[in-house]
Amino acid sequence: MLTNNESITPLQSTDRAAIQKAIWLLAAVALNAVELAIPRLPFLPWLKPGFANIITVLWIMKYGFGDALLYTALRVWISGFYFGFSLFTLTLSLSGGVLSTTAMFIVWTALGRRGLTGTVGMAIVGALFHNVGQLAVIYIMMSRNMGVLGQIPFMLCAAVVFGGIVGALAPSAGRVLGFEAEGVGSIGTDSINTNRTKTAFPAKLIIAATFAVSISLMFINNLYVLISAVIIYSLVSFSLNLKKPSVLIYPIKFYTLFLFVAFTNLFFSYGKRIDAIPFITEEGIIAFVKQSLRLWCWLQTVHILNRFDFHKSFIGILYRFFPNKKDTLEAGMIALEHFPEVMKLSKSSKKFSVKTLITDPKAVLTGYVEMVTDRIARLNHKALKP
Repeated sequence: MLTNNESITPLQSTDRAAIQKAIWLLAAVALNAVELAIPRLPFLPWLKPGFANIITVLWIMKYGFGDALLYTALRVWISGFYFGFSLFTLTLSLSGGVLSTTAMFIVWTALGRRGLTGTVGMAIVGALFHNVGQLAVIYIMMSRNMGVLGQIPFMLCAAVVFGGIVGALAPSAGRVLGFEAEGVGSIGTDSINTNRTKTAFPAKLIIAATFAVSISLMFINNLYVLISAVIIYSLVSFSLNLKKPSVLIYPIKFYTLFLFVAFTNLFFSYGKRIDAIPFITEEGIIAFVKQSLRLWCWLQTVHILNRFDFHKSFIGILYRFFPNKKDTLEAGMIALEHFPEVMKLSKSSKKFSVKTLITDPKAVLTGYVEMVTDRIARLNHKALKP
């Protein structure tokens, strides 16, 4: 590992482009990690501050719509790689992220460039559409019940509150992350090691089959088939992780999602009432059980996808859809590779005092960003050496 006393060749502009974007991506993933530590409300599992949208706002303003969409996909991919993803969580994150990014770009193009709105307005619109996208996925995949629409007032309030906070923080974050720095060119294709994105054909086939079977569960209503699917998914996950028996009950970790399914199905279903519990119907109980079984299977896909290097297939797809965004794609690879190193660096002995953080947060955060940038530049330079 390189030390601070070792010299390196000055970075080319192409290197700076990828590393600058990698720093922004790492900041977004770190903000996602912070949100994961915040407890979810049982009946509002989608509700979260959305701090990563701070980076989305800045990315749209600096790099444009196409690059911002790619950033969103990379952020979801990297977060899922380190914190776990499944068919359900991936769909939920991408739907909310893509819709939010698109809405914020439209607001920025139509109003922001003309000075008619700022980062607060962009972030509020982004938060609203992020919630709308996630609610649509929840309705389709978890609870096809109109009672879900009762959450719209909460969504509006959350969008205004959290979006306003995110938008207010964006300018300060931009100054810390070097938003005013002169833009740099795109990186050439020769700098990207495409071997890092290749997945063997059998693995691709298994990944495709996993997605196909998982999606088909949405259209299966036979209770015995769904129970069989839960058993099969759990056993397959366990067989791929024999040293981790806890994978058999992994979905319990997401108990708030199951509580949400119970709430929307048990209390907002029509049918035959149960005498002992008159506000619950037999149809609601059956719907809750079936949807819980589907959700269990979708959450278990994380172990299958991880085992067969889904992350490589995902980045390979992005290369095909964004062939002219090589610097951003390379930034994604850098961020994925060095995220653990950055987290380790944050826990090292080189810490700023709490007093300094409170009295001069900009100086502390700017210093930390510079330290991380230097670290990644050194590690990346070492990796590129023949």
